[in-house]
Amino acid sequence: MLRILLTSLILLAGAVPTGLEAQSDSVMQTRWVGRLPNGAPLFLEFYGDSMLVVNDRMALDYVMTSDSLIAYGDTTLQFRYRMSFGRMLLETPDGHVLTMSPQLTLARPLTGRWVATLETDSLRRMQLELFRGGGARWREIPGGAWHEGEWNRQSRIISFLWLPDSLTWTGQFDPRGNALLFSELDEGTGTVIFRKRYR
Repeated sequence: MLRILLTSLILLAGAVPTGLEAQSDSVMQTRWVGRLPNGAPLFLEFYGDSMLVVNDRMALDYVMTSDSLIAYGDTTLQFRYRMSFGRMLLETPDGHVLTMSPQLTLARPLTGRWVATLETDSLRRMQLELFRGGGARWREIPGGAWHEGEWNRQSRIISFLWLPDSLTWTGQFDPRGNALLFSELDEGTGTVIFRKRYR
């Protein structure tokens, strides 16, 4: 559904520039967040030579001029943009203007669903859910019982307290990889990496 909505952003952007005309604007090298006309969230994340439409599995190659952006891969985007007061404005073919705001990596919300496959046992998977207000729960998937608890964040350090047995986890948030890293959750689990799931 998101892919269909994104392809509706297509505008004629003219010929693809080459040489010095095709240059990447360093201001763009961040994550941009906004909403599509139907209210669905839109996340565009730019790296050195690729970009990611969050929810896609593969990064896209892109070419950028001073007023147009063409990205191609699993999803194809082609639109005109302009910068205004630190925001990126995208114009859709039907006249909608989408306002995209930059989001710092450490400002990304941790709330939502995270999934990990244990490196010591590839058949063992875990699901972690973080809620606003400090509530959390985890379970083995599929079908495991939920364990309730609390979470707290100090910059990149994430701490969990699981009730009623006071089991604790302490890990690090990797903003570039959008992952939660734990050296061990309990004896024998080894390194565990939870990755954010948007679906």
